[in-house]
Amino acid sequence: MKTLAMGETSLTDAVAELIESLHQKFPGVITKKIPQIEDEDFAIEVAVPSSYSLEDAESWSHKECIRLEDKYNVYILPLVIKKH
Repeated sequence: MKTLAMGETSLTDAVAELIESLHQKFPGVITKKIPQIEDEDFAIEVAVPSSYSLEDAESWSHKECIRLEDKYNVYILPLVIKKH
């Protein structure tokens, strides 16, 4: 049971850090949890304002998720879209 709690804490910390980093890097971004697609621990939709390049935001988000995976041992999948 302790392992499960530690895993949940790591995931919570990783997601919170990702969201904070996204808001700092891309002000005006909107994030929301989405259903998992494959075997990731968490999937998140990242809607970026049109003032940002979708490709840049997607590349940055994936690199940040890789950094967090190394730090917390959790796999987060970001799906980056343009904000409507």
